[in-house]
Amino acid sequence: MLLNNRYQVLKTLGSGGFGETFLAEDTQMPSHRCCVIKQLKPIQNNPQIYQLVQERFQREAAILEDLGGSSDQIPTLYAYFQLDSQFYLVQEWIEGDTLTSKLKEQGLFSEGAVRDILVNLLPVLEYVHSRQIVHRDIKPDNIILRHRDRKPVLIDFGAVRESMGTVLNSHGSPTSSIVIGTPGYMPSEQAAGRPVYSSDLYSLGVTAIYLLTGRQPQELKTDPRTGEIIWHNHVMDVSPTLKSVIDQAIQYHPRDRFASAKEMLDALQGVVSPIPPTVPLLTQPPTSSPPPPTINLDTPPNHKSNSRNSILMASAITGGFIGASVIIGLTLTKSSQPSLDKPLVTSQIPQTSKSQVAEENKASLSPSSSSINKIPQPQKESNPTTVPSSFYFLADSAYSNSQTAAKQVQALQTAGYPQAGMFWIPEYPNLSGQELFEVYVAKFSDRNSCINLLKTYGQDNSQAYCAFASQDANTSADSLYFKDISTPSTPSVATTTVKDYAWLSERLVTDSDLDAKDGFELDIMRNSIFARHGRRFDTPGLQKYFDSQPWYRPRYSPKEFPANLLSEIERQNVEYIAKYQDRYRRRHFKK
Repeated sequence: MLLNNRYQVLKTLGSGGFGETFLAEDTQMPSHRCCVIKQLKPIQNNPQIYQLVQERFQREAAILEDLGGSSDQIPTLYAYFQLDSQFYLVQEWIEGDTLTSKLKEQGLFSEGAVRDILVNLLPVLEYVHSRQIVHRDIKPDNIILRHRDRKPVLIDFGAVRESMGTVLNSHGSPTSSIVIGTPGYMPSEQAAGRPVYSSDLYSLGVTAIYLLTGRQPQELKTDPRTGEIIWHNHVMDVSPTLKSVIDQAIQYHPRDRFASAKEMLDALQGVVSPIPPTVPLLTQPPTSSPPPPTINLDTPPNHKSNSRNSILMASAITGGFIGASVIIGLTLTKSSQPSLDKPLVTSQIPQTSKSQVAEENKASLSPSSSSINKIPQPQKESNPTTVPSSFYFLADSAYSNSQTAAKQVQALQTAGYPQAGMFWIPEYPNLSGQELFEVYVAKFSDRNSCINLLKTYGQDNSQAYCAFASQDANTSADSLYFKDISTPSTPSVATTTVKDYAWLSERLVTDSDLDAKDGFELDIMRNSIFARHGRRFDTPGLQKYFDSQPWYRPRYSPKEFPANLLSEIERQNVEYIAKYQDRYRRRHFKK
């Protein structure tokens, strides 16, 4: 078959609801180069909307031409044409293997290979998003590892296919009747017809999980509380950094994901601490310049170019165009770093007042001005890029997510603790060994200096403690908690904010409900469940707090309190909050 009197079809790669995909050669080129031809046909054979479809198709083809001409990791658009009321795209033939076929051939990808793919693709996505374009169908079938240089190539953008679904709504306005994307790989907002830039990051994160686990999204369980994919139990020897990056990319709500591909790349490469001294903290918008050069995955094997027998990619180009699951009938109305195992060097930030510390930084404390003025001079590191073998540190809090920890570091620095920073706990085997990022207020060369600051700082964070971190596993951590040197004080009733935690009886609590809370508020939340059923408390501070609440009607002593008064939701919430407090060492009152 000869298309447009020029393209000799060699093979049909696939067919589907939108049309067919062919492997062809260009008979009007001296090399008779191979190319991929995508035949697209509107889902409605309606002359009234044909002109609309044609206009959209031409507009999207022009965008593809621009993208392919600016990045060598997006196929070049050679031509497009119309024939017999159908639309055709002629694109570069990428000799390589899709990630799907590569996994089936070689087995699970190593962490290093997955990192290389992400590091090479994220700059491409940053560029695509800077052009106000969302790919909408990122998945293993739509990423090809090119034979000649092992670079990942992003194929099959969804906008052209969407143009084929153009219809007129009840008001006579053009709209699309289809949602582009693949179930499991697209997030909820995209399935609802409202994709955003971070929708692509979600899809890329799920793709990374597939490469590490070999499991399709439908084979993985989701957390009933958060809707997030549970996948850690299916992998081994994956660094906390990569886990953390993927976890943030696949957050259920777009606001909880990375704001941009660049931000995700920075997190992957360890650029999570505040900007170095004298450089203002800025959020860089996407640039419209072509993405930077990428990193080869490995030494390319020998392959002959333009080989007609190299049909390894029969399913590659077909993957997204023909193989993507399309939801019909919806009218749319609406440098690789192995891990963050080394302490992160943080910047010096000018001292500011407490009122300037944003609540969304999830800081569990706000140092008083008197505390700030009494800060002993911490030890200064002579070589910030070298992991110190040992040091004393004043611990503030610990987090499983590096991004959350980095925000807390910044909050501490803004509040007047310029030496605040973070490190990966397993780096120092004499500590707990928990896979968490420890946020510290300051480091010291001696224990007494640490204790001097603990005495004042602990008044704002009763869970603070001093400890000794060492790479010698036989060395004692020498921990000293604030509660061991001072009687915990309860915020005065006069200044305590009255908060209504009645919702804890109505729905299950999640980490997002707890992350911004300090130990005192978490204690109040957990015990308010009992207080609403009339329980009294042995702890004077708790009793004093609830006595000040207008809704509190004490009826039972702690020993007489009937446990069956709690609903199943309430029991689960009590247990969940208690475990959260123990995990992150956030308790105000002694157990």
